[in-house]
This record gives sequence, structure tokens and C-alpha cells, in this order.
Amino acid sequence: MKQNGAVYFYNLNSAKGRQIRMLCLKQGLKIRVVDQSQYEEAIGAIAGVPGYVLKESTYSGEGFSEEMLILKGFSERMLDSFLHGFRKMKIQPVALKAILTEANCGWNSIELHDELVKEHESMNRQTESRQADNKETE
Repeated sequence: MKQNGAVYFYNLNSAKGRQIRMLCLKQGLKIRVVDQSQYEEAIGAIAGVPGYVLKESTYSGEGFSEEMLILKGFSERMLDSFLHGFRKMKIQPVALKAILTEANCGWNSIELHDELVKEHESMNRQTESRQADNKETE
């Protein structure tokens, strides 16, 4: 079943990355690997979104080492199927994931990464706080 979605891979040149590639192929999703040299480009430009143009500049900073996925053109059903595929194939989660939206199309990869890290840390703090509250009430 061919779908119109695409998955953009960051720092997934690993066994886990190969598993995710296999999942994408099974689901008819396009696979794109984002090279560190593209980290200054707008994500919309990398993803070929109309109105965004590649600057052709080369990023030479340190970048980031965390795994990250960007999902483009995913319906709610496609997202559910993709995440179910992770569980079914026993693929370890990728903590930093984002759906490409109008709001983040203009961000570069570093900006998106930093925002996802903040969100992930905030969610972890909330989870830890709830767990601590539950222990106090036991």
C-alpha cells in the first residue's frame, strides 16, 4: 500500500535505523536521511515544502548526536500505524519525533532538536513528579 508520507532520519545509522527503514518500506513511506551539513536549512526546504528554498549553505557546527525523526504528510491513521509498527517490530523508541507542520517548517534542524529536547525533558519531569506524588499517597 503506497502512502504519501515521508520520514526524515537524523543520527540513525544503526541497527535501530535499519529496523525503522524496514518499517517505512513495509508501509510505503519515503525515507530521507538528513546529513549534518543540512542542519542550518529550514526543515520545510529539506522536505520540499512549497515556498521554502534550500540556501545551499553548509552547517559546520557540532550538531547533535541524539536520534531524531521528522514525519511529513502523515494522517492520524498513518501515525497510528507507524507507531504500532514500532511496537510490533519491537523497535526501541526514538525520543525526539516531530510531525512537520506549518509552525515548524521554518525552523532549522538545530532549532527543532532543541525544542524537542525541552519538551521531552518537561514531560519526563512531569512523569517523575506524578510518580513521586503517587509514592507519597501510598
